Parts: sequence; structure tokens; C-alpha cells
Amino acid sequence: MRTTVLFFIFSFLWISSFAQQSFTLKEAQEYGVKNNLQIKLKQLDIADADGQITETKAIGMPKVSAGVAYQYFPQLPQFLLPAQFFNPNAPEGEFTAIDAGTRQTLVGNIQANAVAFDGSYLVALKAVKLYKELVRKEINQTEFEIRNGVTKSYLAVLIAIQSRALIDLNITNLKKVLAETKIIYENGFLEKLDVDRLTFSLENLLAEQRKSTELINLSYNLLKFQMGYPLDEDIAVVGDLEEMVNIVLLEKVEVTAEVDYTQRPEYAVIQLGQELNKINIRRWKAGYLPSLYAFVNHQQALNRNNLFDNDETAWLPTTVVGLNLNIPIYDGGDKKGKIQRARIAYDKTEIQKKQFEQAMTLEISNAYLNYANAKETLESTKRSLDLAQRIYDTTQIKYKEGVGASLEVTQAESDLYGAQGRYVSALYDLVVAKTNIDIALGK
Repeated sequence: MRTTVLFFIFSFLWISSFAQQSFTLKEAQEYGVKNNLQIKLKQLDIADADGQITETKAIGMPKVSAGVAYQYFPQLPQFLLPAQFFNPNAPEGEFTAIDAGTRQTLVGNIQANAVAFDGSYLVALKAVKLYKELVRKEINQTEFEIRNGVTKSYLAVLIAIQSRALIDLNITNLKKVLAETKIIYENGFLEKLDVDRLTFSLENLLAEQRKSTELINLSYNLLKFQMGYPLDEDIAVVGDLEEMVNIVLLEKVEVTAEVDYTQRPEYAVIQLGQELNKINIRRWKAGYLPSLYAFVNHQQALNRNNLFDNDETAWLPTTVVGLNLNIPIYDGGDKKGKIQRARIAYDKTEIQKKQFEQAMTLEISNAYLNYANAKETLESTKRSLDLAQRIYDTTQIKYKEGVGASLEVTQAESDLYGAQGRYVSALYDLVVAKTNIDIALGK
């Protein structure tokens, strides 16, 4: 008994581990923001920006280094002195070779350098900090784009499922009608042609059912790609297209008189890019200013023939403190050219900002128009669907009562399927139109 219980518990846990995960639209968006590979790349850019800040700060920090140098002379260099210097009786013009220095030299030194003033450094430090902020804004923009991509992929799954549900319903109804028609035919009240027409319609629906299954799988794969979800694992969406349409219809969609460009993350990226170009101009202008560097150097030198003979010369200390002033005079026009190019880059971002403002205004205007058209189209297709359904029901009744032709039923059936397809497309178009309004406004 215990073994059986353990078996069932293990089986339940094993099956649960492979159960597909369901996502609402919001959950799918949040999952995409956390797991999409583009976000992970941008997070690495943030880490890289931190490294650049540290690297730039290090330029202005004091640099301290130490070193030890050892030299051994198997043959010492020599120089000549007049022999009379050592022996007054030596003939004039005679020289004596004298060893220069000692055979072994040991020098230990420590030195420090620091930037006292450098205009380019101060501007560069501000620029790298601003660059990190730019990367953060780009992450916001990427998250915005991921949410949009996930939303539209999610809607594509919903419309595929909705279409499949309609096809399944039509197949069920048609199978029922076909079964009744076969019975009537077997009793001699209908022709074989009537059965063949319904069978043909059923085969077409079964083919559409197979296509819809493939479309659902493709739509799910696209959604998983947008989310950064493993493609070999199954997921499911929560809700249906009509529920989302009802939510959309409950919202008040009012045309915005004034456009707030700052709501779009792309606009913040353009503004920061423009600020970076402005700082770049200041950076090259600062290159015309003098730069001042301070240094200090201390060393201890030991010159001996035998390093370990303390009777020889002791350590000889030397300390130097100073400043280096660099005054730029002429660089052949290098900085002038760089300033000119930086100004051009700034002017380009100004034009890009104006282009974005115009494009966003147009996008919002078109989104409102598309929404109004989609809403009218949905109402129209709903009326058409209701009418097609009534016609189909009426032809079915007439056919069963023997006062209608099978051709009328086939035509009414075709019209109904077409009306159903247009209605589902209208549902999708309305939700997408509302989504495009939110995207255009930066929501």
C-alpha cells in the first residue's frame, strides 16, 4: 500500500513538473522584460558603463609606483686622469686609467603623479556618467519595445485560438447536419448530391482546422521568442479576444489635444544623446586650456663593490618634487576639426528630435483614426454576422422541411463562415488599434 501511494505521489510530481505555464498579458510582458535577451545585453552595457566611469576616474587619481633596480659591472667603465694628479714626478702628458663607480649598484625608488588641473578630464568624467544614464534610458526604451512586441504576439495567439474555436464549432454543427442528411437520404427523401456537398464542406473545414492548429503553434512560438521563453516548453494564454475587446470598449478613448513627447522612452534617449554631443564640444574646447600635473620622486641608491660590506658607502637618498605645465600652442587644426564634427553631431540630434516629434504626432493622429474605423468595422461585422447566422438558421429549417435546396444551405454556410472570419478579424483589429494608441502615447 505504501509503495502504491509513493508511486502516485511521484507520478503527480513528475506530471506537474511538465505542466504548461499559463500567462496573462501582463505576466507575459513582465516575463519578457526580465528574460528577453535584448534586456540582458543592455544590462551588460550598464556594467560596461560602470567600468568606464571607474576607468575615467582613475585618470585623475594619484598614481603611485615603486621599483628596484640592480646593476652589476663585471668590467667597470674607466676614465683618464693626468698621471701628475697621483704622482707629481710623472712626465707631463701621461695619463692614468681610473675605475668609474662601483661594481654593484642597488636603487630603490617610489614615485607619485597626480593631475592638478586638466579641463578635458573634468568634462570626460561628466560625459561617462551621462553615458551610463543614456544606457539606462535605452533599457527603458527596450522594455517599452518588448512590451509592445509581447502584446501583439499575445493578441496573435488569441485570434488564432478564437478562429480555431469557431472552426471547431462549425465542424460540430456540420457533422450533426451531415448525420441527419444521411438518414434522410437513406430514407429516399434526398439526393446523394446533398450528402456529397455537406461532406465536401466538412472536408474543407477539417483542412482549415489543421491549418489553424499550425497557426496557433506558430503564434505561440513567436510569443515565446518575444518573451525570451524556452521554445521547447509549452505555455498557455489566459482569457480570450472578446474579453479584451469588452475591456477596450469600456475604456474612454479621448483624442489628446497636446502631445507629451517625454512619455516616449525614445525621446529621452534622443535628449540625452544631444546632451552628450554638447559635452563633447566642451571636451574638445577644453583641450585648448593648459594642463598641470604634480609629481614627487624619492629614491635610495647603494653603490658598493660588495653589497653586503657595511664598511663601504651607505645609502644615498634623493627626493624630487615638481610640476609639469603643458601649454598647447599649435596642433595643426586637430581640435578645431573635432569641435566642428561635434557641433555637426549636435545639430543632427536636434534634427532627429524634431523628426521624432513630427512622427509621434502623426502616429498618434493615425492611431486615433484607425481606432475609430476599427470600432465602426466591428459594429458592422457584428451586424453582418448576426444576419448571416439568421439566414443560415432559416435555410437549415427550410431544408429540413423540404422546401429549401441544398445549394441554398451551402451558400448560407459559406456566407456564415466568411462573416465569422471578418468578425474575428475585426475583434483583433480593434484591440490592436487600442494598443497602437497606447504605444503612440508612450503608455
